[in-house]
Amino acid sequence: MKGSPPFVPDLVQQLGYAAESSITPTLKILQRDGFLEIQGGGRQRAYRLLRLTKKGRHALGLGGIPVLGKITAGLLSEALAEPDEFLDGDALFPHRKGDFLLRVTGDSMIGGGILDGDLVLLRPDLEVQQGEIAAAYVGDGFEATLKHVHFEKDVIRLRASNPAYADILVPKREWRGVAGVYRGLVRHARQ
Repeated sequence: MKGSPPFVPDLVQQLGYAAESSITPTLKILQRDGFLEIQGGGRQRAYRLLRLTKKGRHALGLGGIPVLGKITAGLLSEALAEPDEFLDGDALFPHRKGDFLLRVTGDSMIGGGILDGDLVLLRPDLEVQQGEIAAAYVGDGFEATLKHVHFEKDVIRLRASNPAYADILVPKREWRGVAGVYRGLVRHARQ
């Protein structure tokens, strides 16, 4: 049932209960409190379909745009793709299906307005254009960094927005592409 709303009989079976009457009071409370929508039913043998509301998804930490991990804005380092939280992106900024966020660590992109701790919105289905900011993959270990991508004759130049950082020159044989092209930023107020 993962990924699709369950019918009440399916939920009863998965929980190991004998009958729907075992969970109906709980479902009604969740519906009353705005965590769950119950659709269908009302006539004999009509299945009821359960859907989490936005409030229910938020309470469970589900939905929204996944924050997949961290990406350095300095030297190359291992990239992780395990969601550690979800943000309700509709309220933040426009995004498309498949977009994801990475939390920036480091200060190599400060000249482009990207600070340590910011979340960058990346779009995976775009071809990176000359000079665009992207999460670039390099080498057999698929190490990643957030940089401006410049295609040259024999190398790909990964350029920081902070002059304190030298360009990273990647031979074409070591270039693995980009995880996503930069399309937006979320910055939390610092205290």
